[in-house]
This record gives sequence, C-alpha cells and structure tokens, in this order.
Amino acid sequence: MLEWLAAIAALVLFLALLPRVLQRTKTAPRKIGGGSGVMIGIGLAFAMVFDPKAAQAIEVIDQKQDESEDAESGDRP
Repeated sequence: MLEWLAAIAALVLFLALLPRVLQRTKTAPRKIGGGSGVMIGIGLAFAMVFDPKAAQAIEVIDQKQDESEDAESGDRP
C-alpha cells in the first residue's frame, strides 16, 4: 500500500512540475539537446521503476552474474 502511495505522490509531483519544465524549454534560447533528453530520462526512470517484467529481468541478470562470479572464484554455490 505504501508503494502505491509513493507512486501516486511521485506522479502528482511530476505532473505539477511538468508545465514549468516545458515552459522553461520553450522560452530558453535553443541549445543543443534542449529539454527532450531530460523528459526521455524521466520516462525511462519511471518505466524501470514501475515495470515488473523489467525488474524481474534485472534480478535474473544479477543472479546469473553472481553465479558466474562464484564459479570464477572457485566457491561452491
């Protein structure tokens, strides 16, 4: 339940700050990169946090990495 409250709070905060971020990118002089990279980064961060399949894939990769490190060091699993 606490996770959902944290997610809702993060979403509300993001939505509250979004108009300011977008306004700043429109009124600022045109720079290389602009603000689109920031928006893509935020979207990817939310996708990684709230996508259960991605989280499961990361856990599997970490587990395989640990197993390969154990095999290299000679430890028994």
